[in-house]
Amino acid sequence: MSGKIRIALIGIGNCACSLVQGIIYYSENDSKNGLWHRLIGNYRVSDLEIVEAFDIDAKKIGLDLSEAIFSKPNVAKKYFDVNALNVKVKRGFLYDDLSYHLRNSFDIKNDEPCDMIDALKESKVDVLVNLISSGLDKTSKFYAEVAIKSGCCFINATPSLIASDESMVKKFKEENLVVVGDDLMSQFGGTAFHKGILDFMHSRGIRVMKSYQLDVGGGAETFNTLNENVKFIKRNMKTKAISVELPYEFETVAGTTDYVDYLQNDRTSYYWIQGEGFLGSSIKFDIYLRSSDGPNAGNILLDVIRAVKVAKDEGEFGAPLDICGYGFKHPPKIIKLRDAYENFVSKYIR
Repeated sequence: MSGKIRIALIGIGNCACSLVQGIIYYSENDSKNGLWHRLIGNYRVSDLEIVEAFDIDAKKIGLDLSEAIFSKPNVAKKYFDVNALNVKVKRGFLYDDLSYHLRNSFDIKNDEPCDMIDALKESKVDVLVNLISSGLDKTSKFYAEVAIKSGCCFINATPSLIASDESMVKKFKEENLVVVGDDLMSQFGGTAFHKGILDFMHSRGIRVMKSYQLDVGGGAETFNTLNENVKFIKRNMKTKAISVELPYEFETVAGTTDYVDYLQNDRTSYYWIQGEGFLGSSIKFDIYLRSSDGPNAGNILLDVIRAVKVAKDEGEFGAPLDICGYGFKHPPKIIKLRDAYENFVSKYIR
């Protein structure tokens, strides 16, 4: 089955900025460099159509999406001029207290939110994508409930437990809908790279003893991670995601350590890994990876959005582990990076 996949975005931040640009860029020619998978099921990038957008920042509400994606506090790179998309950003909802860091970044007014359920139904949205800031758990849960009431599938890119919540998954399944999450994993970001290095060392017979990953970045999402509660939750999820890569226990820690404003949407991930080789010989290395958060999420989101629609088309409702394990740090069941990719490829890339 093919046709247009009608998308609504919640949270018009740096990730949304890169995603929108990616959809336009690769819709025109999906043979251009950088696109990971041209086809997911029978869907191309050109089959994606953004029809609704929601945010709580007064600086973005009322703007065409083409303007909102480049509005402050967004700092993601502008790769080309985006023509008007005829999608006005509507006022979303907020059910959590904003941290100090977010309060200084957003312009929040006490305006009435839009009737989101009516908007989603009227626009016949297939997939609702939650890209709001980390730590807004009540708000993310509310948006998941809105998706159910609106008949939309739901993608949770935040660390809030939605696809990992059995009771929530049951609600989606009962309505013949798909929900995937939680906490989006970048294509070649800190967690994916860390998992890949550990898998490679194990495949070469090295026993890993210890590892750590420390991230430093810019942008509002990293700034928000200075909140101790958010930092702890994300550190716990990243560490769990990495610990499953080896068939034995080892000491590992992964998390964001600081915010540097002039890095903007870029991130530097530092890794230290210690292992033992032949005759117990010591192997240690320090490496660092520089990447951009928004583009790093782009390929994963393009794949996940299309895979969610394929799953729904084929009657696989609830939280398919083939998608959750591929695209997220905290799926309902955490699995190895290599296994997750192979499962996804066998199911969705034909």
